[in-house]
Amino acid sequence: MASLYLVAHTPLAAGPKGFPKEGGRSYLPGALLTEAAEEALFFYTLGKHPDFAEMVRAFLLAGNFSQVGNVKDFLLARLRERYLELQELTFPEKIFLPEIQSRFIQTIEVASGRMVAKREHQVFVGVVSLEAEVPTVLKYAGLSYCEALARAELRHLRSTVPKLVPFYEDLTNRLRRFHFPLRAGYWTDDPFGGLLLAYWRVKEVREIIKRRLKRDPLPKNILFSPQDKATFGWVEITEKI
Repeated sequence: MASLYLVAHTPLAAGPKGFPKEGGRSYLPGALLTEAAEEALFFYTLGKHPDFAEMVRAFLLAGNFSQVGNVKDFLLARLRERYLELQELTFPEKIFLPEIQSRFIQTIEVASGRMVAKREHQVFVGVVSLEAEVPTVLKYAGLSYCEALARAELRHLRSTVPKLVPFYEDLTNRLRRFHFPLRAGYWTDDPFGGLLLAYWRVKEVREIIKRRLKRDPLPKNILFSPQDKATFGWVEITEKI
């Protein structure tokens, strides 16, 4: 295990109901970081390994999508079979946070830029130390995924929510300096998050996703903090700060 730091460059949230607590202390479940790493590796693997991409494409074209959760579970199970390095990925079960803040947040629909909800929410912004083990492949995957996600959101929001353009332009410039970038925690209400992002350009698969899952491959919405002028969940795992 290595001594690392989790840096929340923008507001980091644990879930719709806030952070869980133990003994009066708020914590981030380590499983949220594991899930974020798996989503990043899934995106990376689709682009790097044509045979894996074809297997997933065939499943999406022929699958029975009666339950969205089953689709996500199946995709990530195939990923774990492909990358045994994921067995080495280890985050603490509970990452206790030094300070929790409250933010007024907006939920913005990516496709239209429409604000669909607003409320107060618990967030963490800052740095916390942790003991973790992160396979090297995940560092490359995190960058690939975060850059694609940031550019996809910017592409849609440039015309619909221009106030977010400076944030995303700065973010895309900074991501390459992150040691291990991730999009983590509660940053969208979309059950798939960015898992299907890699298929937004593939017309055949995009159309089947729209028809069978009743959605677009891009995340449906994102959480935005007016105070921070930033969207949620852009974090970094690093060896030093």
